Amino acid sequence: MERTPEAYTRGILAVALEPWMEGLSAVNAAYATRKDLREKLDDPTIEVTAKLSLLDSVLPDGAPATLRNFLGVLLTNNDFGLIDEIVQALGRVMSEEAGGPVKALITSAVELTEEERAEIEKKLIESFGSNLEFVYQVDPDILGGLIVQVGDKLIDDSVRGRLNALRQKIGV
Repeated sequence: MERTPEAYTRGILAVALEPWMEGLSAVNAAYATRKDLREKLDDPTIEVTAKLSLLDSVLPDGAPATLRNFLGVLLTNNDFGLIDEIVQALGRVMSEEAGGPVKALITSAVELTEEERAEIEKKLIESFGSNLEFVYQVDPDILGGLIVQVGDKLIDDSVRGRLNALRQKIGV
């Protein structure tokens, strides 16, 4: 393990979030596989406290009290159906943080201004999260537009890319 403040911080986050992930995953699995539990949790006539008692049997030993409170908020707001998406999002955040920043490679045909960079970074953070390290390069061969690679995702909005797509479409 590297010994930097960021590495130690990632370690703290992983240790702090692991009980949450374990508890949410257990609840999510039970919600997805146990029809009886799902029907009771989705029933608006059953009190939240009774629903939380049902979840107590699913939560792992030692689950944080704040996790149970969070589940109560989901139930109170009738948002318990979001549990699967919440587990996925938390997993994404944990893996992003554990691995450090994700490289976002932005290729343009010409040098971008600071304003253009700021706008691109804002949009990428909205789409991929704040754990990004931005790297810019210029490649005149793309003719115009941008090519953006974030992790294993590639967005080719270059003129060259659009021309290649058109060639394939018309069979040239």
